[in-house]
Amino acid sequence: MTDSMSAPSPAVVGDALRRARTTISLTLKQVSEKIGLAASTISDIEAGKRRVTGVELYKFAKLYQRPITFFLEEGETSPSFTILLRAASTTSLSKRTIVDFHELCRDYRTLLELTKAPEMPNPPDYSASKPTALDFAEELAETERTSLGLNGQPIKDICDLLETKRGVKIFHLPEDTDVFSGAFACDQKLGACFLINLQQPQRRRVFTIAHEYAHCIAHRDQLAHVDILPAFETKNPRERFANAFAAAFLMPRRTVNEMLSQLVTTQSLLTAEVLLRLAIYFGVSFEAIGWRLVSLRRLSSAKWNDLLNQQVPSSPTARLLGYNVENYSPDILPRHYKYLAYQAYRTKLTSFEKLAELLRRNYYELREEFSQESQDGDA
Repeated sequence: MTDSMSAPSPAVVGDALRRARTTISLTLKQVSEKIGLAASTISDIEAGKRRVTGVELYKFAKLYQRPITFFLEEGETSPSFTILLRAASTTSLSKRTIVDFHELCRDYRTLLELTKAPEMPNPPDYSASKPTALDFAEELAETERTSLGLNGQPIKDICDLLETKRGVKIFHLPEDTDVFSGAFACDQKLGACFLINLQQPQRRRVFTIAHEYAHCIAHRDQLAHVDILPAFETKNPRERFANAFAAAFLMPRRTVNEMLSQLVTTQSLLTAEVLLRLAIYFGVSFEAIGWRLVSLRRLSSAKWNDLLNQQVPSSPTARLLGYNVENYSPDILPRHYKYLAYQAYRTKLTSFEKLAELLRRNYYELREEFSQESQDGDA
């Protein structure tokens, strides 16, 4: 099994321990107090002057909330995730979430290499033209839709679409703060990776993914970016561009107009029920479809403000039409990631313990599921 490996040098382990400690902003003294080792001893371990024991490594891993394998690999420079960690320190986003996100992306890369899977596609890069114009956002969205073969149809599963057609690795992690929506990182080794706040409503997550995709293909020179729920009418040029792209990507102009022609004849008939119907059709939020109609000049700002003040999304009508029904509750992990993890286990490239670790599952619960599946298959 590939899980077994030669012991890494003390320098490799020490450097990984130092990086893990500084990432979560712990001092040598604080670590010393928590795991019962002298600060000077910890300093020697980090400098590679002393080999860490298995028991000590377990304590470090538990304190730093990292898998033990993290400390057994050669360190690598990841500028994009360094940017995310720096951004987390200036926002309400926790560094722990960024660390988890980074580990998941590293595991995805490891699985691709371990299973010798075909190389994933890369998203196109338009950042050289430094796009910010809203007209170009609409044009770029149509170009991408055509390239992806979407025609005018709504996007049924944006995660599956971007993962299979563009190689984007999308992870959903719960973040307590309700202001964080998403982040993107584009790393030379790890590829394009998105982090989406699992705590946000499903329809908002869909828009966030499209928003991050805009940053990924149009603003890749940023390497990484954290979004803290920007308003639709934000004054930041890049955020306005990303919003405009996301709206056009999810709600193409032609299809919006076709749907409207079927539902209403004049703007005065644009009721809350019509907007809810459109929101459900395109899989977006009530706020997103309203903003899109205003930008297309199919809905006046005054009428839109009136509808917003009516708290339509939480109304009995919204519940009756099924607006508040979550279409799906995404797993933390992308579908292809889970497939690769299972393939690695099935072909004996990794152990069941490692499978549970890769899937972020409790070993015993996962073992019970596999046991039950085996019994069902024998029945």
